[in-house]
Amino acid sequence: MLTGKWTPMNTSVLKFNQLVQETAVHSGENDDDHMSRVHTLYDATVGGEFKHRSAWLFLKGKHKWTNPDSTLQRRNRLLGTDEEPEHFGDDDLPRPPGLQRLAKSQRTSSNSTASSGSNPAAYQEFMAEQYELDRKAKMTVLERESEDRRRLIQSQRIAEDMRVLQIDTRGMDAADAAIINAQKARIRAAYPPPTN
Repeated sequence: MLTGKWTPMNTSVLKFNQLVQETAVHSGENDDDHMSRVHTLYDATVGGEFKHRSAWLFLKGKHKWTNPDSTLQRRNRLLGTDEEPEHFGDDDLPRPPGLQRLAKSQRTSSNSTASSGSNPAAYQEFMAEQYELDRKAKMTVLERESEDRRRLIQSQRIAEDMRVLQIDTRGMDAADAAIINAQKARIRAAYPPPTN
């Protein structure tokens, strides 16, 4: 997918960059006038508007864009082979001393082993540990929620018991007063007074 986007953008930016390099700045012409003239030339040459200005601004100072021969030499070298061109490959800048480029087979094999999960036992062990950690975390949450529910129910029961204890039985029917007094006695037995 990336290559599908990059290839047309690369072609467009290369053509635009070539026009910028080939178009001389006229005497008394500022950068804006020069760029508008290059845009007009691009429209006339290609037959469409240049849409990749931000990409060109990013790429214009890079070695590949200031030295088009390096790109053309690589492209011409690959024309007679079945080799895939590297869109993001090296430029012809010298490599720092002591750093050698890895062969393509070494680069792909090191990347594929790192990303393919070549050690299933270690992966299974990791997943088992992760499962155990998740289970413990869920159990902790469930225990906390259960304790919170138990405390809420207990506080609601205490609040209801305190309301019953505050009921005045004077002036009540004798049967109703007996029921309320029996509940009060049960509540008083459940909450013994503190001892000093």
